[in-house]
Amino acid sequence: MATPVGPAAIPKSYCSLDAGEPAGWRVAAGYGWLASSLDFGGGPRVDFSERMVLASASRQLSGGFTVQVGAGAVLGGSFDAPGAPAEVRPGPVVQVQASWLALEGRGAAPFLALTGGLSGSWTRTRGPSGEAALTALDLSLSASAGKAIAGLFAPYLGVKVFGGPVLWTWAGRGTTGTDVHHYQVAIGLAAALPGGLDLVVEGSPLGERSVTAAAGWAF
Repeated sequence: MATPVGPAAIPKSYCSLDAGEPAGWRVAAGYGWLASSLDFGGGPRVDFSERMVLASASRQLSGGFTVQVGAGAVLGGSFDAPGAPAEVRPGPVVQVQASWLALEGRGAAPFLALTGGLSGSWTRTRGPSGEAALTALDLSLSASAGKAIAGLFAPYLGVKVFGGPVLWTWAGRGTTGTDVHHYQVAIGLAAALPGGLDLVVEGSPLGERSVTAAAGWAF
């Protein structure tokens, strides 16, 4: 049940050739949607979807390293347990990421960014049987590779693996589950805009499905 946030490496690193130099701070705001299924062992398999917003601040360090922290909120969603469909209520989301631009994309070579992250969300489900706490924690590793075009656009392909417990109360008792899909395969586009602004859009049609869009400002 990964938090959709897009790549951690700032788009300037994707679109230019000065990725190895410190570039200061970047702040961003984004929207994400995800959908998948959860397996609670001997309990039900639950189809779910969530919508969320996330604000983040990142710092690019020397050597192509970037660290990022983010916080936001789950806006809502669906949680379709067999015979007990429920809605996902709003709740907080937090995230920490670190990435390394292993290849800068000079010449004919592509860029390659490796990212590790930890995220968590705390919400509640509400259905015919009442409300129940829903907590999801995720540890993820991802790789994104692509090529800058004219220093302005950078299409890329990303692969993410993730895992972590999902804690939920079902039939009057607490239960622990996990995502049926522990991976995502995504395609995305980063765009560098005037004034230090940037835009990143990304979609994952395979594994856990998601769509994200984020706008940022580097200074």
